Amino acid sequence: MSFLGNISNFDYKNGDWSIFKGRLNQFLLLNKVEEDRKSALLITHLSDDTYRLLRNLLHPKNIEEQKYKDLVSVLDEHFKPAQCSFVDKAKFYGATRGPSESLGDWAARLRGLASFCEFGTALDMNLRDRFVLGLGAGPERDKLFEADVNTLTLTRALELAGQAESAREAKAMVTNGAGVIIKQEPVYRAAGEATWARRAAPRAAAASAAAGDHGDPGSRCRVCGLKNHSAEKCRFKTFKCQKCGIKGHLRKVCPVRVNNLNTEEEDSDAGSFDCKECSLYNMRSEN
Repeated sequence: MSFLGNISNFDYKNGDWSIFKGRLNQFLLLNKVEEDRKSALLITHLSDDTYRLLRNLLHPKNIEEQKYKDLVSVLDEHFKPAQCSFVDKAKFYGATRGPSESLGDWAARLRGLASFCEFGTALDMNLRDRFVLGLGAGPERDKLFEADVNTLTLTRALELAGQAESAREAKAMVTNGAGVIIKQEPVYRAAGEATWARRAAPRAAAASAAAGDHGDPGSRCRVCGLKNHSAEKCRFKTFKCQKCGIKGHLRKVCPVRVNNLNTEEEDSDAGSFDCKECSLYNMRSEN
């Protein structure tokens, strides 16, 4: 016969009889177990030590001959909790929230400790007070200290403490830079003619200064790049560069394209203007 769900074995050394009995009763109800089979199911779900204990408690009666309600009654009597003592109340009043314990777990643990204290009608008030005072220093307790003690309930205290905890965690994320990081993508723009001119201006001035053109026979003209005349006497000094748009030099000596100079383009630049002097000295030589 197969059953719906499952139930673990009960070991009185490690388990709680009241919890096991509650789960066992629900298991029997779910599977509609007949009365004459309940005792057998209980016995088969007892550990060896628990079975031995029950057999000793029933002696001289035979454990296999007992009805389910009689077996449960014997175990109830044996595992009946002790009466409330100052030890139980000391555990309750001395309890504090653990470092990694959630607010819900802290409230549930307090209810478990209070079950041995027999608070009666004062249960809710004692649970609320211990919950607040046992939180420890922090924004959660500070928030609850501001509440009206006459109207504050345990449910409301748990809600307010949860809000303060969420606010503290959010603030810590912002302070530590653990918030959402938005990646900044680079923006690429095509440089127009005016942009090239602005970029080329300082480089053109630097190239002219570095050239140190004083009209020496071995130096090149910084305007057209040819030799044997100075920049002041060059006929191209009033022309505008076709590359960067700046007046005062030709395209072949433009700093924008100086790293990729093309000889054929130089010839076409020089030949495109009517200058006999530059054409006269525009002679190719092989090194």
